[in-house]
Amino acid sequence: MNPVTVVSVGDTPEQAIAALERLRGPVSVVRRCPELTGLLAACQSGLARVAVVAESADELTATLVDRLTAVGVSVVAVAGSADEAVRLRGIGAIALTGRVSAESLSDAVLAAVHARKFPGTSGFGTVAPAAEAMPHADDAGTGSGATAADAGDDARGVAAAAGPGTRDDDGTAKSERGGPAPKPQANPAELPGRTHHGAKASVENRGTAGARAVATLTRLIPHRNSGPSATQQRGPFSRQRQGKATGSAGANSAAGERPAPQTVAVWGPVGSPGRTLLAVNLAAEYAVQGRSVMVIDADSYGASVAATLGLLDEAASFAQACRIADQGTLSRAELARVATEVVFSAGTFTLLTGLTRPDRWPELRAAAVERVLRTAASLADVVVIDCGFSLESDEELSYDTVAPRRNAATLSALAAADVIYAVGSADAIGIPRLVRALAELPEACVGTDVRIVLNKVRRKAVGGSPAKGLKEAWERFGPEAPISHFLPWDPDLADKALLEGRLLLEIAPDAPLRKAVRELLCAPVQ
Repeated sequence: MNPVTVVSVGDTPEQAIAALERLRGPVSVVRRCPELTGLLAACQSGLARVAVVAESADELTATLVDRLTAVGVSVVAVAGSADEAVRLRGIGAIALTGRVSAESLSDAVLAAVHARKFPGTSGFGTVAPAAEAMPHADDAGTGSGATAADAGDDARGVAAAAGPGTRDDDGTAKSERGGPAPKPQANPAELPGRTHHGAKASVENRGTAGARAVATLTRLIPHRNSGPSATQQRGPFSRQRQGKATGSAGANSAAGERPAPQTVAVWGPVGSPGRTLLAVNLAAEYAVQGRSVMVIDADSYGASVAATLGLLDEAASFAQACRIADQGTLSRAELARVATEVVFSAGTFTLLTGLTRPDRWPELRAAAVERVLRTAASLADVVVIDCGFSLESDEELSYDTVAPRRNAATLSALAAADVIYAVGSADAIGIPRLVRALAELPEACVGTDVRIVLNKVRRKAVGGSPAKGLKEAWERFGPEAPISHFLPWDPDLADKALLEGRLLLEIAPDAPLRKAVRELLCAPVQ
């Protein structure tokens, strides 16, 4: 069997990397780099399968780990403290603490390779509190004198860890945080629903090293724990369950149950179709229903939610949350601290303000944005995202390298959304723009519930019976998806709300525009 190739940075005080080079075992160190930039270049060239960071682990970020993961390289890092180990596990790396030997490092590398075979065992990690953190390397029996038999017993005992009392009503294992429990990985060949020919034989042939690797896999791999509810797990039926729960919010409230969390994205083509106006007032309508709501201004071209609400906030809290998430230290408490509370006459919601300048878009990297959205979904019942217009994915720039993407925030928000409101202006310019933009939308959000909303509906731009005329034109020239809602044109009310920094339900609760926005929440689930 070919050895697992490793590229490393630095060495431990015990010279574990140098000892690993001399070990001549199942792991082979092919290059030792002086800094992380050299390690990144070597990994992107396909030189190694695992990157070992023995020094400068504090410079690892979620973006860097995801860039390595994108080229098929796992990351093993040596942490200087328990808190640093929690941070590293939060960004998707395998963290080792304490005295690290060549054998324990080899076990961690083999565990990382095994984890690549099972995508559910690694990926985006939301940092848990210290008491709920994954065990350290010393606790896992690596580098602490534990025998191979002990490691094997630990591995075989993982499957029995989730007893009857740790499962939900639907049979899904639950963790202490209320989310789906980490899947046991005692033996790759024993995983249900998966077939790995020869997996068991390869472990047995490795003997002690293989047993320790499997035991390390069960304890050190960062599991997906991105939220408190099983409904957040993406799957072919998860959206249907969420939609039903959302449509029966009243029944859930009557039964005393919390409605299913929901992520709503408000998107529209270039121009000013009214994305921000709809987003903030939609969030207010959710809040009036008694649900906790967080609004995120993810428009990297022209963020305007703060100005719409009359807030003089120049901190760009969304970018601040992304920086914290990129370091792997974003928790629900930290996100709540960063967010701004917006109080209006009928309730409250929290807000992450957008960028103050469009040239700051590199701060909104995809890896960090996805972590912020996951944490927000675990914090609020409803997350409303005001998205930018552009859906370009910069494929030319990212063909041979992993470069920052100009529209990463918008694409990540659309991919995470359960419902997307596609907003367009009801005129001769806005309708063609919306039709052309909708042709590109499915690539960014496969299988998502997209609801088309025409804003600024008026006779002067469309003619007599504007709703009927728009429907007929849409059926002839538009896509198959029908128009879901029409929002009437009320410039005086919109201007007054913008001038005073207030919401529609505060200024004119009985206005047709406000009632049309409220009907978006009362519409039957499609």
